[in-house]
Amino acid sequence: MSPELEIFRRSPTGKPKCKTPIIFVHGAFTGAWCWNEHFLAWFADQGFETISFSLRGHGGSGGRQLRSLASIDDYVEDLETVVETLGQKPILIGHSMGGYIIQKYLEKHSAAAAVLMASVPPEGLMASNAMMAMAQPDLYLQMFWLQAIGPHTLLRERLGRAMLSADIAEDEGMIYFGRLETESHRALMDMAGTNPVFLSPTDVPPMLVMGARNDEIIQSELVHRTAQRYGADYLLLDDIAHAMMLDAKWEKAAQGIVQWLEANVVEKSQRSAKKSAA
Repeated sequence: MSPELEIFRRSPTGKPKCKTPIIFVHGAFTGAWCWNEHFLAWFADQGFETISFSLRGHGGSGGRQLRSLASIDDYVEDLETVVETLGQKPILIGHSMGGYIIQKYLEKHSAAAAVLMASVPPEGLMASNAMMAMAQPDLYLQMFWLQAIGPHTLLRERLGRAMLSADIAEDEGMIYFGRLETESHRALMDMAGTNPVFLSPTDVPPMLVMGARNDEIIQSELVHRTAQRYGADYLLLDDIAHAMMLDAKWEKAAQGIVQWLEANVVEKSQRSAKKSAA
């Protein structure tokens, strides 16, 4: 049974563009707050019902004392709990670990559409960690220390540059960095290969896989490989770092998602509604 979850909702401002709600799934070390800074209200302003929530042990959700024992399957259960409140299939948007959770969710469930942002690939973190260890050993070490001691100021400069672009305001970036939390050891082990994704491309809903060209955490090669595996649409952004929903050019990512949703979800649902009316 899921602990009580922190859930945020925003209704569309003005005329709704789409009847299908969006659920945002955050990544490791964060909480619903990462979506609430920009995306939740911005997508509502574009005419979407938006929902963000904190996984168990994160943000304001319950289960903090047992966070280190939470598995990816537990996080999928949290997502199931939120979906059940809607009474319909949602659009799922997940970042990093959140993208992995969505892939695991889709093994047994369907969705109106899915967007994977800088997502952990279906095979897990083995390849990305190996690439990081070889190309950026200092960053690899700091990711280890983030999990071991949390967002210590000594980690801010190097790890901060991997999370956010250099042009984001220093004080703003420090605030974001200071809100990071340690992640569940079990969930990280699951993504290291103990709980891989078994999702067939034939079971994938309309999907957009997007990444950052110079992402040092989830490298663009792996993003492209994920898109190929699922036969999904692929979008690679320039001048933005891994935490693209918080970066200085977050709106560039948001606009890319909305443009894709308009073409692949909104227009299709409108055509279907017209056929039903006729």
